[in-house]
Amino acid sequence: RNGKGTKTNSSAGLTWSGFRPSDDACVYGYLIPANMFAVVVLGYMEEIATLIWKDDILVKKAQKLRTEIDEGIKRYGIVQHKTYGRIYAYEVDGLGNSLLMDDANVPSLLSVPYLGYEYDEQVFANTKRFLFSKDNPWFHRGKSGGTDYSGIGSPHTHFIPSSIWPMAMIMEGLISNNVTEKVILVEKLMSSSAGTGWMHESFNPNNPKRFSRPWFCWPDSLFAELVMSLTDLCPRPQYGKYAVKEWLDPNDVSGSEFMAIEEDYDDGAESESES
Repeated sequence: RNGKGTKTNSSAGLTWSGFRPSDDACVYGYLIPANMFAVVVLGYMEEIATLIWKDDILVKKAQKLRTEIDEGIKRYGIVQHKTYGRIYAYEVDGLGNSLLMDDANVPSLLSVPYLGYEYDEQVFANTKRFLFSKDNPWFHRGKSGGTDYSGIGSPHTHFIPSSIWPMAMIMEGLISNNVTEKVILVEKLMSSSAGTGWMHESFNPNNPKRFSRPWFCWPDSLFAELVMSLTDLCPRPQYGKYAVKEWLDPNDVSGSEFMAIEEDYDDGAESESES
């Protein structure tokens, strides 16, 4: 279709995407996590237009579009899975076709609570069980140096077999309320850095020294947020369990000092170039 992708239902109420956050092309035009993120951002727009700009026309436009997209998600973005029940699809076309998977890049299905979307709790619980199962084609497991790794990868790094993206492991921790789970994930993430001290784009769970991107500031930043979430200072509890809207900025923060790692390492032979 001359670069237009597969056919979609133009009256589905959803926003169209040609590419995913990973830069890979969409199979179907309606990327559900992106639409969920749009619903959240339009809510922010309503708030700004109401409290700051005092623009009633913009408020109504944002409300209308947000409602339209949200209704489209609920109508077309939830599918029946024979094993897990009703789950969120990754991509749909509004014509009955859907792609059931998740990609580590945010917005992802895993990141829905972090983004602040008001999801159906049972549907998300079912979806999460699907995401961390063999039925998700991009969920991988492996073991190296006595450490068991598991997490979601991406077709973007298909050149590393069974690769896991630290970004997805970090997001798993960010949406968790279990401190023990968070700490275990932090330790595994540090171990997966293969001694570099940086979060990589992806790594082979059976050999973390085989990775893509020697450093990647996106997961580095999210990793810092995960570590911060282990303190009792942030995020502010009045904002809820997951949605991070504002961080406290005290003059003094107790605990260990954060030190930049200045260590030379040879990433030439072991690392993979970005695809």
